[in-house]
Amino acid sequence: MTDHAKRIAEKASFQAFMNSYLRETDMGVWCCVDQWRRHHQLQEGAQMIELHLPHQALRYGLEVTYASTAVGRHQFGRVFAYRPHTKKWEQTDYFTVMIHAIQELHFKEKGTHYDELLVRLLDSCHTMTGYIEKRLGDADRLYDPRQTFIESEQSLLFGHWLHPTPKSRQGMASWQHDRFAPELKGSFQLHYFEVHNSLIEEDSLLHKKTSELLMESVRHALPEMKAAEGCSLIPMHPLQAEWLLQQDDVKAFIQQGTLKSLGTFGTAYTATSSFRTLYAPEEDWMLKFSIPVKLTNSLRVNKRHELKAGMTMAKLMRRLPFLTAYPDFHMIEDPAYLTLNLPSTKESGFEMIIRFNPFSAAEGSGRGICSIASLTQDPVPGEHSKLSRVITQLADTAQASAESVSLKWFERYWYQAIEPLIHLYDEYGIALEAHQQNSLIDLSTGYPSAYYYRDNQGYYLAESEKQQLLEIERDLARAPELFYTESLIEDRFTYYAFMNQLASVIYRFGADGLISESELIDWVTERFETLEKGLSNRGKRFVSRLLKAEKLPCKANLLTRLHDVDELEEALEQAVYTYVKNPFAKEGKGHAYADVSISV
Repeated sequence: MTDHAKRIAEKASFQAFMNSYLRETDMGVWCCVDQWRRHHQLQEGAQMIELHLPHQALRYGLEVTYASTAVGRHQFGRVFAYRPHTKKWEQTDYFTVMIHAIQELHFKEKGTHYDELLVRLLDSCHTMTGYIEKRLGDADRLYDPRQTFIESEQSLLFGHWLHPTPKSRQGMASWQHDRFAPELKGSFQLHYFEVHNSLIEEDSLLHKKTSELLMESVRHALPEMKAAEGCSLIPMHPLQAEWLLQQDDVKAFIQQGTLKSLGTFGTAYTATSSFRTLYAPEEDWMLKFSIPVKLTNSLRVNKRHELKAGMTMAKLMRRLPFLTAYPDFHMIEDPAYLTLNLPSTKESGFEMIIRFNPFSAAEGSGRGICSIASLTQDPVPGEHSKLSRVITQLADTAQASAESVSLKWFERYWYQAIEPLIHLYDEYGIALEAHQQNSLIDLSTGYPSAYYYRDNQGYYLAESEKQQLLEIERDLARAPELFYTESLIEDRFTYYAFMNQLASVIYRFGADGLISESELIDWVTERFETLEKGLSNRGKRFVSRLLKAEKLPCKANLLTRLHDVDELEEALEQAVYTYVKNPFAKEGKGHAYADVSISV
């Protein structure tokens, strides 16, 4: 691996880790810059944070090249260590600071898995280095506003903007990344099993059974392909197929002859940014599989209840007038599923979800469609972010200032992507886990013209609306896990839609110097005040909290990793949450992440 790619990855890893550390555990001490400037050549406009690690008697100085005072996602330059014997600050490396910060957390917290965090930190940085090295020559395309849907999905070299190990992928061999990682644009055929129909459990809202749709897909590539009498062909992600073939239940059914491994063939798929949802431009459906890989916080497994939840929510949303009232707001359906019933486990490992593909070749491959994560990710050195390129092109065309175009763009984004989420919760008690990777927007004209939500794991229905929603869609009775208390819903909704998605857009505008974070926060605050007057009780309470609460809930990915919490295995899929200063509250605006408390 080249030193250049390694340096980029180490700096990106430090930025992700240290922003998590400052947000979740210790804001650090903002220092007098003049004092530092007397001894060091700081970048123009830079600020300094001192990090004190008392359990180790260590002090570090962090050069802040962009201070995100509103949403708390800073950019860092050099780092310095204080040498007590010389009473001087000397430049040091990023990994030294990160490792000592993890050790400090280990000394402060109880029951940590700091060794696991260290392993994932190293794995994430190593993986990121490989991706950067192989894509640097493609850098201009990474941030091209004219990308297709799948090109956008393949562009996330740095990953989650506030996660300490954004590219940790435990369970994969190094040689497998070229084929299966979206960042490396790999494509691969699926592994097929021939399965006796007596083992299959399936359901579909579509014109055919799931197994029939899958057979149609096989015949697109292999017209003469047939399954044995009484059997169906079931695809699996090749990584999952390898795992399945080692399971005792699967081996037993193969011996009995009711299950047969056929190997890989058929249409070539490529991974979307979620890694386990697969896309082929000529197919009408994306396929979502379990895989035996830990990505960021969790082993990625389709739970049995999620299979039915996606279908049930598709049926509910079809019955509600909401999507008609908001025609530019789309929810990508998961209208079918299939799994095998094996005797010893609730989830057999064969669980798969059929997702509608609105970005197929027949629909133009989704040119101009991108996730908010892709739009707002930091660029590699020497490049401009995708959002910056979009705004620059629009400003040049209109012969207008970048600031005026930015505000106009942000307003359209808000009305396409954010405000409908609030109305959906207000009117029906339905909240969506609309974080930046689950949120897609159409930028084919430069300005946002449509929003798409995707994720069958991210629905929250208010217990207080249960009876009314059951009257609209009776199948909700089969999905009791979709209902939550309003207090829990509002914590999750606040984090995913506002502290994750909306904040990332505000940060990107500010970091690129297009329009200040504070101006966008002021605009959002005014819009909240207007909404509060027109919403009913539930929505009014929620928006009032966003305006008035001193602190807001925020998922703590670093602490979740430190305690080795797999949120998909926890009750209510609960990660560790912190409470951070509310950037939208009119009182006390300033550094937004000074006071932190923990709840699990």
